[in-house]
Amino acid sequence: MKDDGMKRVTITDVAKEAHVSIKTVSNVINDSGSMRPETRQRVKQVIERLGYTINYSARSLKTGTTRIIGLAIMAFDQPWTAMYAGELIKAARRHGYSLVIDTYDDGGLSSIIDETYRVNADGWIFYADQPLADCRDVLKQRYPVVLTGDSLAYGLVDSVTMPNVQPIYDITSALIAKGVECIGLIGAPDDLVEKHRLGDVNSLREGTRVLRTQGYCQAFADAGIEVNENVAIEGGRWDMNWGARGARHLLSVPAFRDARTRAVVCLNDALALGALHVFKEHGWNVPEDVQVSGFDDIEESRHCNPALTTVNSHLDQYADSAISMLIERIEGADSPVRAISTDFAIERRASTTF
Repeated sequence: MKDDGMKRVTITDVAKEAHVSIKTVSNVINDSGSMRPETRQRVKQVIERLGYTINYSARSLKTGTTRIIGLAIMAFDQPWTAMYAGELIKAARRHGYSLVIDTYDDGGLSSIIDETYRVNADGWIFYADQPLADCRDVLKQRYPVVLTGDSLAYGLVDSVTMPNVQPIYDITSALIAKGVECIGLIGAPDDLVEKHRLGDVNSLREGTRVLRTQGYCQAFADAGIEVNENVAIEGGRWDMNWGARGARHLLSVPAFRDARTRAVVCLNDALALGALHVFKEHGWNVPEDVQVSGFDDIEESRHCNPALTTVNSHLDQYADSAISMLIERIEGADSPVRAISTDFAIERRASTTF
């Protein structure tokens, strides 16, 4: 039997052609059930020969689910965003789900909530790039939500975070222990840098920039050294352009420029790559004249010259945790709200000597 191009091939057609029950065909499609390997193979061959495809609309009407997960995330201005989306796609596929993505701009998560209801997804993963204190109701939706990023979930939904304070603390402490005379920072919260109140960062509770800056400040405090706010540079959009801008600013600061030994702790890899370019353009060798570190372990960090010391936050685990928790909620789990944090590893490469 062949599809004449007019009539849609149904699961009944496949079952009839393969001489099996509809339930057997369904089990083959969903890779479930027990049957002889030759039976499973015969059904697969019939599916391919007839050109059968799953009618997702019909399945959705029957089961009330689409097996689609939504991701709400900031625009793809940084390599990390694409890397995270890619890991979520792989994790969703492992669980038999597809992923649809909606991006927001400076308006934040709340600006695209209406759009999420126009997408027939079973649940959504929200990535918050800024604290939700003033708009926490964004987490109260009619569909299941898992919050990712480094904003508080206020006990409203499950959340997945990555370590931020400890990795930057460990890198900064290692540089201090090596006797580096001046350790700059690129990526600090813009408002605190502008007001010369970096010390206020320790009173804050959320936000990626805040938490990573806390690690930097705490390392100095524990070493009994005062942070030189003149070498703490804001992050702007946290991209390579802002990393280059930060490095140029540091070159104009005597405490950094004239130090016998120097290092720069960058709060993400994009900033670090921009800084590396400027230092090399200035004629400085890395790590001999200045050591540089990043955070995220993006693909480019492994192949730049020199390869970048950075923080690997196990993004695959991060993504799989978010997907798994959301699917549990989609399937009806009503357990107490959970908060998970992944582990990390510092990938020591040629851009540093510690």
